[in-house]
Amino acid sequence: MNRLATTVAAVLLATTAFAAAQAGEIDLTLNGVQPKGGKILVSVQSRDQFMQHAQTSGAVLDGAVSGQLKVKLADVPPGDYAVSVLHDADGSWSMTNGADGKSAEGWAMSSASPLKGVPAFDQVKVSVNGDAAITQTMMYPK
Repeated sequence: MNRLATTVAAVLLATTAFAAAQAGEIDLTLNGVQPKGGKILVSVQSRDQFMQHAQTSGAVLDGAVSGQLKVKLADVPPGDYAVSVLHDADGSWSMTNGADGKSAEGWAMSSASPLKGVPAFDQVKVSVNGDAAITQTMMYPK
């Protein structure tokens, strides 16, 4: 390899290593999971992705388990995110609402305890700068 190619390769490698070092991992713990079947969909979304189909990181988990679930969400760059969870028991890949307009499936969202309606990003955001640990409690309809 000539000197220019070696220099370019070294710069690219250093840039890639720096970007990877900046990204972190979210250790998410879900409490109160009920064995409803289907899948549990986990999504880490930036402000621009919030409540859309896009995500920065995510996971699909078995929805037949109960109790506590843990999942690692890798390669999350520093920033503000909403961490949303849907227990998609009916397999529709979206939240199903009951006749009363409320969710008919289990869900969780970062900082969700004070929510009384559809959240705004700033109500549920968490700041991530490197590795983070987040615990959420699933909420199921009665």
